[in-house]
Amino acid sequence: MRYRFRTERLQLKTLLSLNLRGGTALDVGANKGIYSYWLARAVGPSGNVVAFEPQPEMARYINDRKRAFKLKNVEVLNTALSKEAGRATLTRCRVGDGSASLEPGRLQADQLTVPLATLDSMHMPNLRFIKCDVEGHELNVFSGAERTIKSSRPVIQFEAVPTESADLFSYFENLGYSGIMFLGDRYLPCNNPDEVKHYKFGLCGHRDFLFFPPEAIGTTIPTTVSRHFPR
Repeated sequence: MRYRFRTERLQLKTLLSLNLRGGTALDVGANKGIYSYWLARAVGPSGNVVAFEPQPEMARYINDRKRAFKLKNVEVLNTALSKEAGRATLTRCRVGDGSASLEPGRLQADQLTVPLATLDSMHMPNLRFIKCDVEGHELNVFSGAERTIKSSRPVIQFEAVPTESADLFSYFENLGYSGIMFLGDRYLPCNNPDEVKHYKFGLCGHRDFLFFPPEAIGTTIPTTVSRHFPR
């Protein structure tokens, strides 16, 4: 509940206003499953949520919460997504660390080997929405999901630091997507994230972005929401 009322309020308000009923939504880098919970409400009993979480302890935690909240439309996969299948080293400071990453050079205390899969190797019918928060590994995830993204054209929310943003923007623009940036309670253009101060982290730290194909406006994204997006 904290995420809805104190943290990422605009992101979750936007998510809950999307037309996801009966569709499939993905929580990539689910951690404690906060987004999985709200996505389960958004897609409804006829929809499906797939949560990808490579930390085994957190995958079990989400499954426990799934049972406690009777979220029958949530599936938890204890794997990371990337550009190719295999295995890789995940580094983290502690169990449940939200900054756990597959990216090399992270100065963290604990390491574990986790399985990798590609989204393109899976069948995701009626895919409407992807949330991706994988601490610097986002472009690898999307590269391994390109066929799926091209065929399903989902709305995609992802996190990135300003130094990683340009490559991600270019990737989605080449697919015909447009995007906006979340900042506090505002939607902003996403063309200069390194020049916009984050309300908490200043010019450092991550930003959250929402990218979407033009056909999502008026369908997945109601015009009552998109009219507030910057032009």
